[in-house]
Amino acid sequence: MSIAIPAFAQDQENLPSSLPVSQMDQTVSLSDLVKSTTSNSVTFTDGSTLVQYDNYYIATDSNGKEEFKITKVDDNKVKYENLQTGEVNYAIKEVEPIQEKLESSAQTLSEGFVYKGAVQNSTELRYATASAVAGILASFIGGPTTGRILGVLVSVGGYYLSMNAPRAYWIEKTYTKEERHSDFSATLTIRKDFHYYQYHDYTGFINTVSTIQMCQPYGCGPVEEYN
Repeated sequence: MSIAIPAFAQDQENLPSSLPVSQMDQTVSLSDLVKSTTSNSVTFTDGSTLVQYDNYYIATDSNGKEEFKITKVDDNKVKYENLQTGEVNYAIKEVEPIQEKLESSAQTLSEGFVYKGAVQNSTELRYATASAVAGILASFIGGPTTGRILGVLVSVGGYYLSMNAPRAYWIEKTYTKEERHSDFSATLTIRKDFHYYQYHDYTGFINTVSTIQMCQPYGCGPVEEYN
């Protein structure tokens, strides 16, 4: 199984502001895994679902029976509970900064975003379903996330399971854009790209999701999908 690559991922790989180009030999549409999406849920072709609530995700089986409750504890820890057995486990994200000379590599994108750096992330995979993997990865991104992002993450999770991968690997790139309205007021827009890979050396690109968040002096808004 391999994953279809969205059009926006076809940039030059050597630019820090670009999205990587897939190294997959074949592509499979998300429709092979995903039947439908809403603003907060994904329904799979086998009838199972992944539903996002305010602070957690619920993954159900093909009969609609709840299987997992997935809750973000903090930026680097996600709790997942098997609702059929009561077993509770935690997914831990390991983070390693990527050393870069930002003054020479930073570039301004057409939308005005400036590249601010990247980190390498990984987490152990001990889940039996693609929806559980997607819920874990979505929790690490933050949210709420849209049905489309969940659909992409399900495809990523399905790929990891198909290759019996012991861990998930992704690079998180951050870009910002500041708009100053006055000496006392400004809006900071934060864009993040999450690039998922097959291997521990961050090769074998699978897919990308992107988010955006608006921040003002009184606080930040929700994390939303970036198109």
